[in-house]
Amino acid sequence: ILLADGSDLFLSAKNSRCKGIIVKQEKDSPAWRLLHSYITGSVTSDITTLSCNKVPELTRVILVSRTAQGFRKPFLEELEDSAEEIFIDPSVSPQDILYVFTTSGSTGYCKLVPRTQAEIVELAFSYEIAKVPSVQYCDRSLGWLGGYPFTVYCIGEKRVMLDWYNRHGRKTGKEIWTAICKEKCTSANCRQIDVERVVKYLDSIGGSDYKLKTLMTSGQPVTQSQVSSDLAIAEAVVLGYGCTEAHYLSKAFVEDANAEDFFCGKPCPGVELKIIDDNGDKCPPRQTGTLLAKGGNIFSGYFNLLEDPDPNTVKCFTKDGWFNTEDLGFWDEEGNFYVLGRNKDTIMYGTVVLYPGWLEAKILQHPDVAEAVVLPVFSSFPETPTGKPDKQLLRKLVEEKFGVQSGQGSSGSK
Repeated sequence: ILLADGSDLFLSAKNSRCKGIIVKQEKDSPAWRLLHSYITGSVTSDITTLSCNKVPELTRVILVSRTAQGFRKPFLEELEDSAEEIFIDPSVSPQDILYVFTTSGSTGYCKLVPRTQAEIVELAFSYEIAKVPSVQYCDRSLGWLGGYPFTVYCIGEKRVMLDWYNRHGRKTGKEIWTAICKEKCTSANCRQIDVERVVKYLDSIGGSDYKLKTLMTSGQPVTQSQVSSDLAIAEAVVLGYGCTEAHYLSKAFVEDANAEDFFCGKPCPGVELKIIDDNGDKCPPRQTGTLLAKGGNIFSGYFNLLEDPDPNTVKCFTKDGWFNTEDLGFWDEEGNFYVLGRNKDTIMYGTVVLYPGWLEAKILQHPDVAEAVVLPVFSSFPETPTGKPDKQLLRKLVEEKFGVQSGQGSSGSK
């Protein structure tokens, strides 16, 4: 859910003809705040009814909570103790849809990407770890491609994650590293912001004797200095570039900090990549342009049961079949690719997606604001225990970066 009114959620649910939704029954849950007024059945039941004219086919809600009331055990504990026979549906075919992923929202509303039974198995083995016993730490959301437990289901790999039910995904460096060491994880798939928390924690305690074999980091451009931090906790770093629509498109196995900023390695087997300019012509080495991809595990189209063809699918493919990633990058003389980020007006911070245009419009509603421009500032801004910025530190950062006292513009406007 990116928008406060939930219009992106309602659109996805309507286009997919969604019939049921899982909601955390707590006041701080965005889905609960949006949907509780539409619930028509009992809120004390595990499964209840809902009626919403925005999504007429959405009629069922599965409510989850962690109250002490009721006779049910926690889901995983109940599953482990269950005496029921394992359910197998013999009618399922390899080409049936198994899962529908959501995009990050960095190109607008989150879009839905369907994957079949066969594709999920293929994606699992594309990790190239099937023959190597591994214990992986990964806290990414199950709804994202980077968090789905492909290898758990397909090759029995052990997956370690922290419980962040009530913390909106925020974890401390100490918690992450303690879990990695306790479970003897050999690999980890972490956001760069979480790696930085771990490194900061280890610096505060004088380091650690434990080290991961490999650390996978993706989702945002990675700099040379960040690779250096990654190698403080892992023997090797896997720098990958990919997206929900295509999985990994390129990959690099790095064991030293000599890689250039934004390095993503060479295309994965079966994948073609090219960089084009605004005229659609292929860029020479080191010239920045838009990255297009073909082959590999690229999807066939977004999930939309109401429109055929889906308008977003039509827009994302060129006439000759190349997928437009809408990312900026370049390639070098050795065929390596470097990805700089989105070519759209989008700012990514960890899992948070910010749209400057939307924020600027909101800021300009204030009567004392003459002009507003929202832009990213690369800074190791200190975090607070709550995750919210310290106003004094933020004011100081603005003064240092822009050479003016925050709160005063050239005309005296705030």
